[in-house]
Amino acid sequence: MNTDKKTLRKEIANRVAKYRDDLAVITQSLVRLPSVNPPGDYEAMAKKMFDLYKAEGLTPVVTGASREEIEGLGLTYPRPDILALHKGKGGAPVFCLDAHMDVVGVGDESRWTYPPFGGEIHDGRVYGRGAEDTKGHLAAQIIVYRVLKEMGVELKGDLILSSTVDDEIGAWPGMGYLLEKGFRDHGFPRPDYHIAGEPTGLESLGCLARGRLWYEFILKGVSAHGGNPKEGVNAVEKAIALANAVRVYPIHTDPLMGSDTINIGILQGGEAINVVPSRCRITFDIRPATKIEVVKAFMDRTVEELKKTEAPFEIESVKLLNDRQTGGIGPDHEFVHKVRHVVGEMTGKSVAATGSMVGYSSLGNAYWSSREGIAGIMYGGGDFLRAHSVNEYITLDELVETTQVFAGIIIEVCL
Repeated sequence: MNTDKKTLRKEIANRVAKYRDDLAVITQSLVRLPSVNPPGDYEAMAKKMFDLYKAEGLTPVVTGASREEIEGLGLTYPRPDILALHKGKGGAPVFCLDAHMDVVGVGDESRWTYPPFGGEIHDGRVYGRGAEDTKGHLAAQIIVYRVLKEMGVELKGDLILSSTVDDEIGAWPGMGYLLEKGFRDHGFPRPDYHIAGEPTGLESLGCLARGRLWYEFILKGVSAHGGNPKEGVNAVEKAIALANAVRVYPIHTDPLMGSDTINIGILQGGEAINVVPSRCRITFDIRPATKIEVVKAFMDRTVEELKKTEAPFEIESVKLLNDRQTGGIGPDHEFVHKVRHVVGEMTGKSVAATGSMVGYSSLGNAYWSSREGIAGIMYGGGDFLRAHSVNEYITLDELVETTQVFAGIIIEVCL
């Protein structure tokens, strides 16, 4: 096929539009397979994605971290990632189009207008948990490959399609595992470019993210009768002192990533209303716009100071449950320019390269690729504000446009 890229993208977009109903049906079928994480029950979803890849003529692979690795993280085994590889002719970069299979919980089902795992279609929208985050993006993978194959597009670069686990809990067994060993162990090439399909509205892409530090402190006190509290040491009061000290952290601001944020997620202590609590658990979710080492040093200093000013100040344990470095490839990377060019050409939209999507601190699975020196971004259709919400949905127009753009980016990178 000797057609220039711009003309080819236009032809592909027209072909994709004919699969509007197929995109809806595939998304619907995936939404109907609950894959809530935690705990992360992937059996049905993994089998479905395997079968969908196979039906398109690909040879899918089931992989995943070992039982020892997964259970060592406190997670349930197995957690299968599904991969498919289309080998190119050579002479162009390797591109990975990825989306995650897990979804968050639904909360109070009585607040949903339509069943959260019904995948019902109303007024041009597919409703259900994961419809846009990110089962619609998995459906887009299938139609992207189908259209490229039908049109006889001969890619030079290898194309990897991946359905991954554990994005919603930010855990390693998904894209982290694949980049560390999963791709290599199955003879897959290392990607040069990676898109983590996520609902960014197609008008923005995530190329930077604030860091993430999740601290859990268990503070110890001494029990005493509630009527004579001076005889004890109140662990809840010590936790409050820690919270107040942490909240005076000097906030940093970045023009793309926004400002540092601190959230006290859990404050849990006490046994009875008339007993001085001897134990208290407190957690901090800190999302810094500066390097995480700055925050770690602040936390260490804060604890040491409290040991002096709040004595006795005894810590039973402190755990760092999550530590993601601040960063990403940034808005000036050539891959960002390629994506912005393709989207502008195909949709007429101007794409903003952003740091934190609508205030969230995440690059999705692109965190793992950018950490490994791979050009990874978070990008796709749907409104990020609808993700994780009651009555989550993705429109059929968004499904079509997402698929068109994904195919166009593949042409730009791999042809």
